[in-house]
Amino acid sequence: MIENTNHTCLIVDDDNMILSVVKQCLETIGYTCATAISAEDALKILDEASFSLMITDLQMGGMNGIELTRLTKKVYPSMSIIAMTGYIDDHHYDEAIEAGASDFLKKPFTINEISARVERVARDAHFLELLKKKEKSMEEISTMMIAGLQEEAKQKFAALEAEIVQLKEAILSCKVY
Repeated sequence: MIENTNHTCLIVDDDNMILSVVKQCLETIGYTCATAISAEDALKILDEASFSLMITDLQMGGMNGIELTRLTKKVYPSMSIIAMTGYIDDHHYDEAIEAGASDFLKKPFTINEISARVERVARDAHFLELLKKKEKSMEEISTMMIAGLQEEAKQKFAALEAEIVQLKEAILSCKVY
């Protein structure tokens, strides 16, 4: 079983060459990868292992990548997903994003392109996780204030607000379009 770290990826495609190329690329940037030749195989793997990222083809025999993305996001809402396809139109892009994909790749793609997209998606997921932790801290501080620990809560609240401002500035400075 692959450990749930920030550097694990499940790659899903019905083309073995694509699986091999994407896996090699991601392994060079520090990812531990598993591969699946179909959406059905991917679901079996997801039952046994945790991943921070899934990269899936949209056009596959059997269940397609859109449906795989929908099912995966229902069970693993924090998993980042990158959809890829050789057949692109606005409909595919819109449908993939609506299903829960974090990004979209058109085949053929360069190694630099997939590396940059994976790194951006991982960075965005990291910032989102940090923001969620800060929001949880703010809720705890609010509870402290209600419980009468106002002075300590005010100090923690001010420090947390400053951290959130810094985090938002970091997010904005990293955005790549």
